[in-house]
Amino acid sequence: MAGCPPPMDASVGEDKTIRRWRITLSVFAWLFIVQSGVGFVSGLLSIPLLATFRPESLAAQLGPLLTGTNLAAIDALYASLRTLNLAQVLLNAVVLTGAVGLVRRRRWGWYLTVVLNVLQAVATLVFGPPVLEQVLRLADPARAGELSWVIAILAALIPAVIVAFLMLKPVVDQFEHGIEKQGEEWTVKRDE
Repeated sequence: MAGCPPPMDASVGEDKTIRRWRITLSVFAWLFIVQSGVGFVSGLLSIPLLATFRPESLAAQLGPLLTGTNLAAIDALYASLRTLNLAQVLLNAVVLTGAVGLVRRRRWGWYLTVVLNVLQAVATLVFGPPVLEQVLRLADPARAGELSWVIAILAALIPAVIVAFLMLKPVVDQFEHGIEKQGEEWTVKRDE
């Protein structure tokens, strides 16, 4: 049959698919690198700012507008902010390390990123509601508890989706077998 195109090789389509997944994972990892780098720097910059703020100065400035209960709530919120800021600096340093491992297709980077996101989802559900409730109680004491749980659940969905993406077979295959470039094409290294 002279008019028929030659048969397509199955590996050609597979190489395009591998390349798309490789690009997707690279973009994903670079987004993590940028986000965690910015978070790390902003956390470092916040340390001196939080050190200069003193809740006691609010009593002198606002005087009778603040009751003892409000001042105690602001003091507790301030202590939580300092703790969360230090946790942000440490977490972003570790996320940055894992993201570099993802870009370099290192198995430890994949494991670190998955474990961090699972821990983040759990920590958001465990520690998020009490902190959020403190903040929301200042604005709406009646519904602070309910709203804090809704916000915590929505925030925990983000790392859960990231873990789901990292568990997809085309993503895992990049770390299980590795991918190497041969000429102009990406191929999957197979264990033999």
